[in-house]
Amino acid sequence: MSTPELATELPEGGQSPRRVVEAEFRLPRLDEIQLPEIDLTPVRTVAEQVLLTGIGVGVLVVRGLSQAIKAAHQAGKEAAQQPGSAAETLLSLVRKPEAAEQGSASETKSKVPVLAIDNYDQLTAADILERLPDLSAQELGLVHAYESDHRARAEVVQAIDARLAES
Repeated sequence: MSTPELATELPEGGQSPRRVVEAEFRLPRLDEIQLPEIDLTPVRTVAEQVLLTGIGVGVLVVRGLSQAIKAAHQAGKEAAQQPGSAAETLLSLVRKPEAAEQGSASETKSKVPVLAIDNYDQLTAADILERLPDLSAQELGLVHAYESDHRARAEVVQAIDARLAES
């Protein structure tokens, strides 16, 4: 059959005959596959050099960081010896009281009150009033001071004053 017959001629009836083409594919077995022999020595040599370089970079970074940390510590010690420096002020906050008195003439103390009512700032006045009967006089005093300094809700302050007057 020629190419022109395939492309232009249709048999009578207007339908082309159907052709069935069968093909069989067989995958080779593993022992039939022949792979080329490759010398991996150059690849191993390059991989070893890259690994050694990476290890060396890591060692140099650690050495550099160690030296930088030592230098920073020394600079901090020198800065703390200057009277009135920020370093001296910060160190006085973490030193023991005896060490703070030796290091500077002024000592900073701060007290942080802890409210006995959890999530106080999110509570409504009604929620706070419900919790007041469970508080001691000292806890009532802390809540009174906090409320007065922050939201200053009159009904809460008056209820605390009334509870404190009862005790």
